[in-house]
Amino acid sequence: MKQHYTFKEHFRINKRDFVEFVNVPLDGDLLAFICPFLIANNREEEIVDRIYLQLEHFFINLNRNYVVPNDRKNGLIFLSELHEPNEYHLGYSGTNKGKAIANEKAEIIFDSLRRNKLAKQGITISNEAHNILLLVEGIGQDLMSDTISNVCRNIFAEFTENQCMKHKIQTFKTKVRYYNSTTGKWESKDYNLPQYKGKRIILVPKYIVSGGRAYSTRYNYFISSHYISKDIMSNKIKVKNDKIVTTIKDGTKKYIVKEIYKTYGKPKSGLVDFVLEYQGSLQDFLDYCKLHFPALDLDNIVEE
Repeated sequence: MKQHYTFKEHFRINKRDFVEFVNVPLDGDLLAFICPFLIANNREEEIVDRIYLQLEHFFINLNRNYVVPNDRKNGLIFLSELHEPNEYHLGYSGTNKGKAIANEKAEIIFDSLRRNKLAKQGITISNEAHNILLLVEGIGQDLMSDTISNVCRNIFAEFTENQCMKHKIQTFKTKVRYYNSTTGKWESKDYNLPQYKGKRIILVPKYIVSGGRAYSTRYNYFISSHYISKDIMSNKIKVKNDKIVTTIKDGTKKYIVKEIYKTYGKPKSGLVDFVLEYQGSLQDFLDYCKLHFPALDLDNIVEE
């Protein structure tokens, strides 16, 4: 019978002991993702700030040197380092691994950014991973999580080293490929990492991991509730749907966010229009996410 060990089980960490990392299953993947919104909202943690800054440098490099000048050939070479990050045991399980996946990821990321009006104009918000996830059609939660895993592999490997020392787990010298934000190039460095069935494992802090979230839908609802509704109530927007505004018994008018969303909501490709129309809404939405969309509660989730 096939065993399905979690990291804690395999390395004999007491089930009830608190750990800082995601306790992943070692014979498969946990359906969870490294979330750029959680990264942007937890920068008071030193490791998270390092991740944020390294990611930002990566996207500045990508956009400035390849996307804006439309240098697709060299852009794809630059992105070809985005291999399937199997050592994290996060995301969607699948059998398609290796170079073909890396090439496919590179094309999706470059072409998606190139089609986006903010990115191809070099507007700075397109250098932030959470805004790319929110606004760039074609780049979803799984692809962004994999990108973060590759770009910041050195930071996560260092975190893993520290966790292994803390819990007295045997490690092996392993070469790790990552994006060096000092040189602007992909480089390799040795780290001491744990192994399972001869394959390396890299751990991730709990507080930057989320479950599946459609941030574009949530931003649509946020704009509907906090911006469009106010424009409707102040008569700046002419109501297209009779169900949007209702009058309660005392004569007070009340707006129905669900109906506003259904009437004025935009596909992901059109969210840039909201960004341009409602200045400051991106930061407001980021603040809203911090309060309403915390990290996934992973305590014992794969052990029950």
